[in-house]
Formats: sequence, structure tokens, C-alpha cells
Amino acid sequence: MLIAIWGRDGIGKSTLSDALGGLLAKRSVTAILDTDLTQPTLPMRANGKKLSADTSLGKAISGGVTGDIAHYLHHHPHRKGLFYAGLTDTDEYMTYEIGLEAKNAAQDFICQCAGLADTVILDLSGQRTDPFIPCALARAQKVIVLIAPDVQGVCWFNAVKPLLEAMNAQGRVLPVAAMVDRHAIDAVEKALNLRFTAELPYVRELRQIQDTGADPLDGTTRAAARYAKQVRKLCALLKEVGT
Repeated sequence: MLIAIWGRDGIGKSTLSDALGGLLAKRSVTAILDTDLTQPTLPMRANGKKLSADTSLGKAISGGVTGDIAHYLHHHPHRKGLFYAGLTDTDEYMTYEIGLEAKNAAQDFICQCAGLADTVILDLSGQRTDPFIPCALARAQKVIVLIAPDVQGVCWFNAVKPLLEAMNAQGRVLPVAAMVDRHAIDAVEKALNLRFTAELPYVRELRQIQDTGADPLDGTTRAAARYAKQVRKLCALLKEVGT
């Protein structure tokens, strides 16, 4: 199963990817591809792992995959079935530039990962030139679109809606309200002419958990409990698709 998670940067895509990945990895091998090619992401996602430049996603996309694709998948130190691909802290990513011209290499990487893992989660960056976006929108069985329930969120979704339609992705989209904190959800749904599949609350605690590589579902506050409930609801929908 191929799942894409898309939205503006800073809206909680990576946190949701970690949460869903942790749940799905309990039953099957799950790979999370962090497509942010502007900064090292693996030191936080696979906290405690020793990482080399040769196993970085940037190297794979800029120079082509060499050898076994598993070389670029890093096992989470505490979760048996969970693997990550992304930029390492030793990758000299400032020495090259990757844009939409690398979409074929990105597609090849996704397809090879899908051959190894039961589930691949594409944690897409918010960058317009992310080379993984075309393949993600065209091939993912479900595209989870995170939308902030505010004016900026409405404007962003209206801006990307034509792209979703052009890629024939609108029937596979799961719209999810993110960073919800006393927002008028009904009004936002009316403005966007859709119904949210889930509503993820703003959880201050998750900002601290994210830096440690801990499970986002291990939060102890009431807001964290509501977040976990919504993630499990979303995961149940995805499992129905995968069966």
C-alpha cells in the first residue's frame, strides 16, 4: 500500500507519518520516505542510529540508486517493522540541487521501496519542486491532505486543488484538519465544500516528543489522547484500503 501525506510545511505531516507508521509497523513492514531535501531529517526520525552520506536519500536521487535499495532504508532503533529514508546529517546536500527534473529517479525509488515494504508512507515536503509529488499524487492509494482550518489553510487547498484534479487524485484524497484549536470546523468545511475525515488537535506536547524520536501516540495530556484517537481512526480507514 502506498500512502502520501501532503500539506504545508510545519503543519504536522512528519508527526502524523510517525504515528501512522508506528501503528502499521506492528502488523507489517512499513517504510517512511521523508522527501524534504533541504535539511537533514534522519537524525531525528531514526534517533540513535549511525548514519553515513552514502545511505542518504539525497545521494540516491541525485546520483541514482546504486546497489540494493535496502541500503537507503534505516531501521528504527526501537520499532521492529519500521524503516526510514531521508537526508542524513553527513550528506553534503548543499552541494547539489534537486527539483522536478528528478521525478523519474524519485518514482523509481518509490517503486523499489514498494517492492520491499508492505506499506510505504510518503511524508511529502511542502516544497513546490519536490520531485516525489508527481508520483505520489498519481500512484498513492490514499493521499492524506493536511489542512489548517483557517484562512491560510483554505487558500492553500484552493491553490493545490487544480493539481489534485489534474493528477486524478481527488477521489483518493482524505482531507484532515490539522493543528485544530477552537476553530470553526463547520465553516471551514463549508468554505472548502468537503468533510474532514479526521480532526487532529494542536498538541503542544508533540513538539517536545518530536525531537526525541519517541512515539507521538505516547503523549500523556488530554489533547494528546484526542490526537491518538483520531490517528487510530485514520489508520483503520487505511487498513480497509489495504485489505
